[in-house]
Amino acid sequence: MKRIGVALAAALLIGLGAVGWIYSDQILGPDRPPGTTGQRVLAHTDSTITLASTLKARRPGHWAISWPGGFGRIGPLIAVEPDRVITRFAIASGTPPNATSRLAGFAPDADPLTWLGVEFENVTIPARVGSLPAWWIPGRDSTWALFVHGRAATRAEVLRMLPAYRSLDMPCLILAYRNDAGAPQIDGGRFRLGMTEWEDLEDAVRYAKARGARDVVVVGCSMGGGIVAQYLRRSSERAFARAAVLDAPVLDWNAVLAQAARERHVPGAITELGKTVASLRSGLRWSELAQATHASSFSTPMLVLHGDKDDVVPIAVSEEFARARPDLVTFRPFAGAGHVESANVDADGYAATIIAWLRERGLGAPSEGEPAHQRPDARR
Repeated sequence: MKRIGVALAAALLIGLGAVGWIYSDQILGPDRPPGTTGQRVLAHTDSTITLASTLKARRPGHWAISWPGGFGRIGPLIAVEPDRVITRFAIASGTPPNATSRLAGFAPDADPLTWLGVEFENVTIPARVGSLPAWWIPGRDSTWALFVHGRAATRAEVLRMLPAYRSLDMPCLILAYRNDAGAPQIDGGRFRLGMTEWEDLEDAVRYAKARGARDVVVVGCSMGGGIVAQYLRRSSERAFARAAVLDAPVLDWNAVLAQAARERHVPGAITELGKTVASLRSGLRWSELAQATHASSFSTPMLVLHGDKDDVVPIAVSEEFARARPDLVTFRPFAGAGHVESANVDADGYAATIIAWLRERGLGAPSEGEPAHQRPDARR
């Protein structure tokens, strides 16, 4: 009987270890690429598309539609019927859509030219991990905007956010970081949830500095927001950032994983086991990934934008962070927006909020005919 008990205990430990390892894989990645299908296309013209009625198809706003062989833009809605939705449509790249497609906040294969009609240059950032690809868009201002996308996304994720910065004529640098396509692959493509990726942003800041940037605005969405936060806490270059704009930022991975566990009905004990195994495998320190507890370490003005229907990163995390540093953080919720979807739901309000906030801090090139010294809080 004693041997049976020992065997059962060993089997239990092995089983728990396997479960913890599997769950830690989900935490660390690499992630599977998003699918390209799931939404039926019923008909289309050059300017409209008819989709089978789904929750995503019925959403107001402006969205991306992707299909094997191309991608385009949809919105605003024209008609919503019980079995179909008719909306504005424009192909951005590729052949006409197939019978099935994918609706999302951005098209993964887009670039500044195909999505915004903006000329850009492919550049390479020399980084500690190797060469990082980036898109560079010139501008008149001496402040550069540097963009960091989120997890399981591409650089195209930030294109919907660009119009505000373009209207201020800021040079824009949109970077890839380690384990992105075309970037160095580190540790089999596994993430460190911002704890090491911030070094790639630091290298991009140094690149901008060496090429004449007077200072930078660092912009991050989702995990990119967490990367920006780590940079603002840890980097020797953090003083070079005049401001930061965070969209649905992952400022507490503990809260994000707890939310994911609730959505998937995973017991809390399994989540904690997965976190423990992930820490053992990667050196993650979960206390370092909860930014509100380190609020006193920040010194950079921040604008935090967050949709109140975000089911990935709880908006409460951004609210807590804003309460912890009301002297530094301006918080702006967007009604009805899901994860990193504020710009999709209310493009005009989103851009206006960013423009006004940056202008208040003397950032952005002067408008035509506006002397720089007449801008609020102008630099001297």
